[in-house]
Amino acid sequence: MSMRTFITRTEDDVHRYTARSNKSSTSNRRPGMSQYRLIEDVEDLDRYQPGGYHPLQVGDELDNAHYRHGGYSTIWLAHDLQKAQYVAVKVVTADASDCTQEDSLISSLENAPSRPGKGVILPLVDTFWADGPNGKHKCIITPPARMSLFDAKEASTFGLFRPKVAQSIMAQLIQGVGFLHSEHVVYGGGNILLQFPEAIDRLSPSELYEKFGKPEAEAIVRLDGKPLTNGVPAQVFIPGWFGIRSEDIDFGEERIILSDFGESFNPHISPTFSSKTLPLLQPPEARFSDEPLSFAADIWTLAYRVTAEQAEVLGVLPPEWRAKWSGRLDWFNEEGELILKPGMSARRGLGQRVEYSIQEPWVEAGLETMTERGRRAFELMLRSMLIYRPNERVTAQHVLDSEWMKDWGQPALEQSRSTSTKEL
Repeated sequence: MSMRTFITRTEDDVHRYTARSNKSSTSNRRPGMSQYRLIEDVEDLDRYQPGGYHPLQVGDELDNAHYRHGGYSTIWLAHDLQKAQYVAVKVVTADASDCTQEDSLISSLENAPSRPGKGVILPLVDTFWADGPNGKHKCIITPPARMSLFDAKEASTFGLFRPKVAQSIMAQLIQGVGFLHSEHVVYGGGNILLQFPEAIDRLSPSELYEKFGKPEAEAIVRLDGKPLTNGVPAQVFIPGWFGIRSEDIDFGEERIILSDFGESFNPHISPTFSSKTLPLLQPPEARFSDEPLSFAADIWTLAYRVTAEQAEVLGVLPPEWRAKWSGRLDWFNEEGELILKPGMSARRGLGQRVEYSIQEPWVEAGLETMTERGRRAFELMLRSMLIYRPNERVTAQHVLDSEWMKDWGQPALEQSRSTSTKEL
């Protein structure tokens, strides 16, 4: 396999690997003090040290010249010169390369029996090792992704997907989590990405540059004026943007990928007590319970609410958890009742939250809304997923069998799959 790499990266993956490593890197700098001039929107430059990032530049070669790199950081967009298709190359930090089992997990999922949801799991194309001045790095090759769903919403005016698109995305997520659970894997809140249209492979590298722009380089400069050490690249690259706004995603384009399995685990084999996912997505048991996390954690994360909103919408925390929330008295009294501060409105129930957060914005954006029956079914599904105690929460199979999934999610997904996608 011969490849040229040149465009993009997602730094979150490497940060997540680093957090799992039980090895340490030596550094003479004080904690929180960088030795380099600040460059925004790039990886942590101080991780270019023994055990850290692999220094790469546009045109560099990996795996005995089979992979040529040039792009933005730790995940690179690559062009397979033999198959004429694009892939992503993830270069793991040296101190985490022996720890990550992501490639093994993806490979085992690929070999699992085919069932709904398997198609949204990120497949593995190849793996290899690269030696560099900062150590030995595992490189994981997968299909590329266009952007994350979060980035699509962040780029949006309204932060919304069209109703049918949203239904299809939710259905894919439910099926994907259901598939993982059937294989005894807790997802752990990894990245949810949007696939590139198949038309991407019809673009040559030069055409891709012409359409999306060439990588923008920034020189790395030490604050003390000293020359860069051997393990630090001369320049880094600002992440490219291949995405579109969430409201501009046409029905049929919302093909998602569940990626970043660095925090996934089998609860029967590897008991896990903490969640590395974003605080907004963490289930309450990750904060308050002494029991290991289970499949129920994924169910909560599918519905996601910050803790204050959770208690506001869903009611009082279980008493055995309430005392463990250090910030509870900023929001609630000793009885668990919401403290209304100046300018705050009264508590909204889940139904009101759905109306306020979903229905009303769709109206403002001139989009169709859920029918009353659809809204009730959606609310019922969410409520069953957002139960505080994990042993009382519904399973992925229950969500798959829910009224909303059968009458709205699954039909939207089937219709989407029969819809042809447009060119890039």
